[in-house]
Amino acid sequence: MGTDDRDDGRRDWPPPSAGPPSDAGLREAVTMLRRLRAGDLVFPSRERVGLVGEILREIEALGSKVLSERKSEDERIATLTNVVVQLAALNFEARASISPAHDKLDGIAAGLNMLREELQSSTVSRTYLDSVFASMADALVVVDAAGLVRTVNRATTELLGFSERELLGKPVSTLFLEEHDPAQILALHGHEMQCLTKSGAVIEASVSTSPLQNGSTIEGFVCVLRDITDRKRAEEERMRLEEAIRAKNDLIRTMSTPLIPITDDIVVMPLVGTLDQERADQVIESLLRGIAKAQPRVAILDITAVPVVDADVAGALVRAAHAARMLGVDVVLTGLRAEVAKTLVDMGLDLPGVRTCSTLKSGIALSMNRKAQKAEAPRRSS
Repeated sequence: MGTDDRDDGRRDWPPPSAGPPSDAGLREAVTMLRRLRAGDLVFPSRERVGLVGEILREIEALGSKVLSERKSEDERIATLTNVVVQLAALNFEARASISPAHDKLDGIAAGLNMLREELQSSTVSRTYLDSVFASMADALVVVDAAGLVRTVNRATTELLGFSERELLGKPVSTLFLEEHDPAQILALHGHEMQCLTKSGAVIEASVSTSPLQNGSTIEGFVCVLRDITDRKRAEEERMRLEEAIRAKNDLIRTMSTPLIPITDDIVVMPLVGTLDQERADQVIESLLRGIAKAQPRVAILDITAVPVVDADVAGALVRAAHAARMLGVDVVLTGLRAEVAKTLVDMGLDLPGVRTCSTLKSGIALSMNRKAQKAEAPRRSS
């Protein structure tokens, strides 16, 4: 271990101006680590094991508390988890970064860096970190360079239902539902895959891998499996509900703008409820589609059940009438009230070629009379 590494561990944490850590457990863990590194604490080997185990438990307990309180810190927690995994594999190149915030997560990072120095100085063996590896919440699978499972933690056996003995020596690809090349699996980072349990159940998992290095040599990999089954089911349910809502809204829009045939030549579109910009566009679209399909001579727009006809609604009605006229269809606007007429006049809107009636009944009668008159005209001329 170089002098720079040891100096960085002392200089980064705690900062001179920050005072002692506020958390009693962290303060005790850091104090014991400092005394251990300085040589102030000398215990027989068994007591030293208990001391380091206590330090690790303090760090682990505080990490769990911070994780629950600050869910937005997932990335930093994942980074610290990776440092623990690397230390468990005796990879002393791993180092936890300390942010300028000097918060509790930085306290954990400082403690891990101190522990790294102790491990690198051969004061603690790998056995002392096995408990940390075993108690990680995520499933951890250590594989060798050939892609064969070398060891797993308790979370892995609980997640997949296999015993550790059943998994040891197996290709890591056998943990997944579909066949994958081990090289592909060992290059994943946050990739979603399906794992197969011993009972045959399928589990959705986020899979990430990290190399285990001994100097410049890669001796294996650590695969981290995070169960995201509940999250995926929630996402699928949300998408299903959104699709159902969209379909329902489409149906409501279609039913709210029906085009009803009265005769072969006359169709009626009764408008009910408030007309906003979106629904006004739907009215025009449905009207033009219905005209193209039915080829009527007259289209009646009834606004009797439209409670408010403001400038926007009036403009939409004018656009609908003009669009129908461009297709060669006569337009009759029914349900016209005094306030609607006033709105049209105040806006200076003109309805050339559009007949208006106060009721739908009178509008239908007008359209029928015009049809009869046009049918009678050729007879008179002959």
